Amino acid sequence: MDWETVLNYVEQYGYLAVALGTLADQSGLQSFVIAGGVLAGIRDTFSLSGVALAGAAGSLVSDSIFFAIGRWRANWLERIVKSEKGRMRLEVLHDGMRRRALPLLVLGRFLPWIGRFVPAAAGLRKVPALRALLYSLLGSLFSAVLYALLGYYAAESVKWLEEYAIVVWVGALVVSFPAAGLLLKRIDKVVVVRIAERRAAQAAAAELEAHAPLQ
Repeated sequence: MDWETVLNYVEQYGYLAVALGTLADQSGLQSFVIAGGVLAGIRDTFSLSGVALAGAAGSLVSDSIFFAIGRWRANWLERIVKSEKGRMRLEVLHDGMRRRALPLLVLGRFLPWIGRFVPAAAGLRKVPALRALLYSLLGSLFSAVLYALLGYYAAESVKWLEEYAIVVWVGALVVSFPAAGLLLKRIDKVVVVRIAERRAAQAAAAELEAHAPLQ
């Protein structure tokens, strides 16, 4: 969805648009929260705290839904994540939950696309529900406040609406993508190694089966 459309939705439907837009996609760049922050800087009808709380609510509900999917309906993930690489990313996240549940649930939402599945990995790993809820709440508030402030100060520094898109998107990229890209790159290094090991094991098993004497 392009920036002007997001901005128009938020301006028309207010905090509801911020919450529902963030619920629909709370990983990576939270454009509805940024748009709310922009409008809080130029409209008296928007408050920065209201935008942050609406974004945090949408993010937390999204986390809770995917945690429940991971805990009780793990097979649903197979319908959503079909690629070998995507499933291996989930497996790596699943293993990482054993020791890194706090940073993954708090900061994983900054990963584009795959970030929304981090709570599902927590559900698969049987992270206690109250602990997962607390960590998700911390992450939801942190990301919502960060993106709301980004939009707010972009609006304060630029006075013409047509110029907001460039300032906001460049600022958001500077803030979120380098850190997210670094984390995703580290995850994908493990993913590539595991895929290669699995394929090698499958090839070895197939070769043994092919050369096994007939019973």
